[in-house]
Amino acid sequence: MTMRADSSNIAQYRELTQMVDFVETEWGFDEEFDGPMFLWDPTISSCSQHEDARRNPTPVARPDEARLVMAQPMQWYFDGIAAITPSATPTPEGGMDVPCKDMPSFRMESQALAGVEAVVANALASTQWLDATRNLCMAVELTARFIGSCEDRHQECLEYLKELIQLVRIYMDSVARNADPETSAQALRMVTDVACNEDFRINPMPMVELLSCCLSFAQWDDTRVFAYEALNNAVASMDGMARQYGDDAIADARFREMVTGEYAHEFADLDGFEGFDGEPDPDTCTDRRELELHAHFHFKQAMLLMRHDLMRMSGDADGADTLLREHCTVAPLADAYAARLIHARRWRDLLEFIDDVEARHPEQFTIMFPEDLVPYDWESLREIALQGLDERGQLQEIYRARVLGAFDMDELAALTNLRRLCDDRTWDEQSARIVDDYHREGPHLARNPVYEHMLVMRAMRNEAMRYLEDFPDAWPDLAAIL
Repeated sequence: MTMRADSSNIAQYRELTQMVDFVETEWGFDEEFDGPMFLWDPTISSCSQHEDARRNPTPVARPDEARLVMAQPMQWYFDGIAAITPSATPTPEGGMDVPCKDMPSFRMESQALAGVEAVVANALASTQWLDATRNLCMAVELTARFIGSCEDRHQECLEYLKELIQLVRIYMDSVARNADPETSAQALRMVTDVACNEDFRINPMPMVELLSCCLSFAQWDDTRVFAYEALNNAVASMDGMARQYGDDAIADARFREMVTGEYAHEFADLDGFEGFDGEPDPDTCTDRRELELHAHFHFKQAMLLMRHDLMRMSGDADGADTLLREHCTVAPLADAYAARLIHARRWRDLLEFIDDVEARHPEQFTIMFPEDLVPYDWESLREIALQGLDERGQLQEIYRARVLGAFDMDELAALTNLRRLCDDRTWDEQSARIVDDYHREGPHLARNPVYEHMLVMRAMRNEAMRYLEDFPDAWPDLAAIL
């Protein structure tokens, strides 16, 4: 059973009003796909349609030419650094090795990526879908490898890679819309192969961004199967990487808990490319193992987001909602389902979902709502659902508990909300209950400024005198009623 809040309830409660406004304006509910999306950006489709009008069936550079054009400026960059670095040493392959500490920070004005820019521009202008996709994939691969070799201390190269992947996503959206199914399948496999190579497998977020090209193909009946194929191939690749350490390592509870804590906040920004460094030292076996298992766990979590978006873009809204509910211990998925219920004003369903989340993971926190809207995480969402239902009795219990547990004036809002819920008679009753509960929970080790404020506000002189027996330093704050 569901219930919708009427407009008067929403207007009456400040927290409810702010949360509804945030969900409606910031969550980006896509009406076309009937729900929130994690990895899909609707501007990709509009940008690709705009670019379609400017593309022509012009040929693109041959693979060997494209690779040479991109690799030559990169080699010049490294040759120039080696020539002016005294600590540079020859390598068996005939090159020069420069210690990281002596290598200058990479800057885009060095033009080391000028060849990449030329090849990418040439490919983006063409409707020779397969040839262009091949060169774009090569550009992504070489740029990622370049990041692992240069010292990108200012992350300029990283930002360039980020922009390049976005351009590839836009181009692949055009492929999905315009190319025949066979061409679409081949082009998407090229992208998947690059996303699953060594340069990306230990860096799951850029890998996932690149794999999200498959979302465009989920929109069309004749290419949808290719999207799921890409996802399954990527999962198989990452599982194979982790399987070398054994199933026990993958399922290690301690490791899982460690990774969850370390990466939780990254899910809030899926455009983040944190930690995209070069390959780790292969001689440090333990470090490599931990790095790859970190990547595998993070990737598996991100694939839940990808699978959700694929379902929703494929028209399987019920399946997408089921995935959110079944994985409610994964913070971004739980937050998304809560936002979906808020968007639909399904307050009773939201209460039931909160009960499920708290039963399965009592310490779970939210990561996709601003902290000022959910200062108590899931308890704040429960408060909002109760406000939507105008359940004053349960709200009064919540606010009384916050007043009693206050250590600073940040909890004054609870007292204010409690007063707004009460007429004069009920306010007398609630104040008396707070006083009774305060003494029953004693002794208290610290002052409660919100409780003090209530004593002054209610002119409870006798209770104030009793309070001063424990905290005589509160006299100046209570002096007005003494």
